[in-house]
Amino acid sequence: MRLATVMLSPLFAVGLVAQSKGPLLGLPHGFSIDLTTSLPATSAGRLRLTDAGIDGVLPPSRTPSPTIPDFSTFLGGAAVDVDAFSLGWDWIDSTPLGEAVVPPGQWAALTYTVSRATVGVPGKAIYDEALGGDAAADVFAYVIPGSALWATVIGVPFRSVDATEMAAFGGGPGNVDAHDVYAALIYQENPDIAALLPAPTVYFSVTDASKAAIPAAWTTSPAAVSGATVFATTWIPGSLSWTTPVVALTAVDLGIDPAEDLDALALDVAHGVLLFSTDLLLPPPGGVARNQLLFSVVFSGIHVPYRLPTGPELSDELGLGLGPDDIDGICALDPGGPGAPSPVLLDRMIGAVPQALPTSFPTLLQASAFRHQDPVTGNLLASTWMTGWPPPGTPQTSLAISGVAFGGPFSSYLILDVFVRPDPSNPWQGHPQHTDLVVPPTLSLSGAQMAYLWGALSLSSFDVSLPVVVTL
Repeated sequence: MRLATVMLSPLFAVGLVAQSKGPLLGLPHGFSIDLTTSLPATSAGRLRLTDAGIDGVLPPSRTPSPTIPDFSTFLGGAAVDVDAFSLGWDWIDSTPLGEAVVPPGQWAALTYTVSRATVGVPGKAIYDEALGGDAAADVFAYVIPGSALWATVIGVPFRSVDATEMAAFGGGPGNVDAHDVYAALIYQENPDIAALLPAPTVYFSVTDASKAAIPAAWTTSPAAVSGATVFATTWIPGSLSWTTPVVALTAVDLGIDPAEDLDALALDVAHGVLLFSTDLLLPPPGGVARNQLLFSVVFSGIHVPYRLPTGPELSDELGLGLGPDDIDGICALDPGGPGAPSPVLLDRMIGAVPQALPTSFPTLLQASAFRHQDPVTGNLLASTWMTGWPPPGTPQTSLAISGVAFGGPFSSYLILDVFVRPDPSNPWQGHPQHTDLVVPPTLSLSGAQMAYLWGALSLSSFDVSLPVVVTL
């Protein structure tokens, strides 16, 4: 129950129960499903877009326009099963040798999905979700060490979005088998930013099992009729349609065999590099499975495991174990910095958690913030979400309180919303709450900053989140 709410004026670590967590809590994303997943109005060849936050309902698609593509038609009717896609706007922090090095003052993260058979490593997020049976439709996230964020969110795999929090999958647990954050973050949530960008290109691969349905018009090379080929198609604003897909990267370009199946892709066109994964069920000749997160320079024909400079491979850091564990969706995020800003203004769409407040309170509450445009009212919103309970972190009679500060996280906070908990209508783990503030048009893309802070209060304890700083 919400007790109070206000509008923004022109003056302007880990909990004890399962819940979505981290600075990318409630992250919007684009995805496709496998052939055995049941989801209304969705097929294995259609991209669906979620919105920010937790509500268990997919938003209606925005009406296609010159700047808003129709992601349901990019295959041109071909009956193929998409199992990897990227808009090419991934920002991959790496040396040419595949070492994940984050530039000073920036932060970088990976978001990823896993296959149905993935078990994970005990004590990490994938394992916990696999025990519940729905890890394959969840979205996980990992902030790369060296990032300019608060230490407790770095180097720890989080579940950012649970399957139940984004959609009502039917017929048992689902499997999200392709994943890209930018598709939803830009074209569902921020159409005004979409209008500032060139027409998007979708880079995608299809499953080895559906490669026979690849249309002849897509390639003249028999070797490219493969689950290891990356195709590309570009939105045509004038006709509100897509170009005929063409081959963008071959198996040879990636250093893999055409008989393999590329099942996850993050392509960084600006820097000419990519991350990818291959299906463990189709190993290369010789039968030795590849590392589940590979780095490659575009067209080099060479790949190496993506790793930290100190040695550990990122596939291990993300919580994957041996045996059947398989990444089947990957996306790379970095909002850039003053000298190298994100080409898609990512820093304006996702809040950051650069520090904790100098208090003695615990900081077990989880919080995130996103910029997005309400599809009904057209209002531009700066919204924040939280999960968690007062110590000891278990469900109890309590209050959740959101606040905002203008001028930085160490300024005075104004109370925004107060929620009475538990609310019987809130079924999700960690009892998520959210607050929306309307951003005046004069502040949009102005660079002004605000900070959100959450508190959770019971009769005997109090907890706060890390502050989430939003750049308008």
